[in-house]
Amino acid sequence: MDLSLYLVEKFCGREVAIQCGKSLIHDFGRNSQAPYRVFRFQKNHSDEKIRAFQEWIEGHYSREINVGLVATRHGMTRRTFERRFKNATGDSPLHYIQRIRVEKAKQLLENEGKTLSDICRQVGYEDSAHFRSIFKKHTGLLPSEYRGKFTSINNWK
Repeated sequence: MDLSLYLVEKFCGREVAIQCGKSLIHDFGRNSQAPYRVFRFQKNHSDEKIRAFQEWIEGHYSREINVGLVATRHGMTRRTFERRFKNATGDSPLHYIQRIRVEKAKQLLENEGKTLSDICRQVGYEDSAHFRSIFKKHTGLLPSEYRGKFTSINNWK
């Protein structure tokens, strides 16, 4: 399996190899597929205001996001906005923001040699302990465990 993924990385690139590894690795003793799951941003709905907010989040996930202020800017109460968001995406706005940030952090953990504190700040969290608990809730792994599973396949040589 290691040789196959090494060859995929060599001939198809690192991103393809990581995706193959996530799809194919049989990790004995695992309790969940959560670390391997890739968040797809849940945009196949017809609510244009919610889709616009989703796209805005994807470009501004590292900022502090005030859902009440966003709702007001879209001409809705916070409660109405949260209900419409949940109906469109299946997630609350807060949960969706967390998922975006965790997905971005996963990419940084896979590809960058930055410290966890740097990654936390880059994805919008000041408290790395709080971020670790959110990351574990969404992936089933601590960030350090995730990095250990998905660091460069070239390190396997």
